[in-house]
Amino acid sequence: MSDTTSKRVEEALHRHTKGYNCAQAVSCVFCDKAGIDEETMFRFTEGMGLGMGGMEGTCGAIGAAAILSGLKNSSAHLDRPDSKGVSYKASKKCLSDFKEQNGSVVCKDLKGVETGNVLRSCNDCIADAVRIIAQELYGEDD
Repeated sequence: MSDTTSKRVEEALHRHTKGYNCAQAVSCVFCDKAGIDEETMFRFTEGMGLGMGGMEGTCGAIGAAAILSGLKNSSAHLDRPDSKGVSYKASKKCLSDFKEQNGSVVCKDLKGVETGNVLRSCNDCIADAVRIIAQELYGEDD
């Protein structure tokens, strides 16, 4: 893992201890890459925490990959949207890598809500998501 990625993991975990949700903690450490200020990113991702608000949805930590993929890949051609496929492919790759590594992308499954079998803690999900996003979207470990 690169020094930059290690620092991002450390910063994301620090933000989480300050009260950022998992999506906020992950996405905000990539503001430099996304070209967006942290306050705006924080606001964009607030509703993504706790598995999209109720543990039924995608883990916010890796869900941040969808936001970051769009910010990285979108052409922003409002009159003729033409970059969705690239964004979808990048987002899917991040989620696929996370699922392969952790057994699920669903918050309640990762936390073992119904099974009692915790697959991954929030801190581990955050660290995993930062590493995957750094590599897949930004090539930091190349």
